[in-house]
Amino acid sequence: MSDRSAPAPLDAVVALDGVIPADGAALRALMRRMASPVVVVTAETVEGPRGATIGSFTSVSLDPPLISFNVTRDSRLHRTLLDANGYAVHLLAADQAALAAHFALPNLAGEAQFAPYPHHRVDGLPPLLSGTLGILLCTPYARLSAGDHSVFVGEVERVLPGREDAPLLYLAQAYRGVGEVV
Repeated sequence: MSDRSAPAPLDAVVALDGVIPADGAALRALMRRMASPVVVVTAETVEGPRGATIGSFTSVSLDPPLISFNVTRDSRLHRTLLDANGYAVHLLAADQAALAAHFALPNLAGEAQFAPYPHHRVDGLPPLLSGTLGILLCTPYARLSAGDHSVFVGEVERVLPGREDAPLLYLAQAYRGVGEVV
């Protein structure tokens, strides 16, 4: 009688013949198979407003309430976040793919980013986009250097609930909604 709880040798679990060396291209190719939530992060400094679409958003802690996302270090949003006192994380709905694609354009000036979409300007807050699933108003908690990105960890100071709807996801280089329950 065999012991079913004993782990199988690695070669019995996976054939290593087709293993790809770990580099950025291999990581990107495999990660495209995983759905990611889509958010837009906005911030404002004396230089003006800035926003960007982010696909690396996650919650980190409930006590204190912390979230995180990654930003390329040579991006305009990165520079803005370094100087901002806070930022807003907008959770996008499945019907907001055009908004996500717009804020993913890297060469738009700050005001041009916001012009096509309804938003609110409230003193002391970053620009707030209308019609989202909700907005998390955050203050900087930590920033970690990670390769060509920084990981920004924000402490959620206020939650602005939005509409009830399905979230926007990014999978296989396309925006998508939620599929069927499995």
